[in-house]
Amino acid sequence: MSAAPQEEEGQARQRSLRALDRLLAVSPPCTAQEAMEAMRCATALRNLLVARRRAGDASPALEARLACANGVVSLTWSDVVPVSGFRRERLEKARAALAALDRDAGGGSADG
Repeated sequence: MSAAPQEEEGQARQRSLRALDRLLAVSPPCTAQEAMEAMRCATALRNLLVARRRAGDASPALEARLACANGVVSLTWSDVVPVSGFRRERLEKARAALAALDRDAGGGSADG
């Protein structure tokens, strides 16, 4: 992956991590606006990776990052629109998966 797309992806991961951190820092329930911001950030990362795939990058590394991003979106969505209340553990799982992805990609600042 060239430097510009790698940097763009890293910035998207960091935005998503910060949004999840903000949700985890507040006592439940978070506001709808806070929850939707986390969802928008997670979706933006996923959409960036989908665009790369559609542009012809079929590398196993991209596929793994896309699978992780899809999982983060699912976990985040399940807490943004919960059926039975705020589920902190799902946000924590989403954050842990995203932090691992950031570490694997060399982001290094995901464990905050």
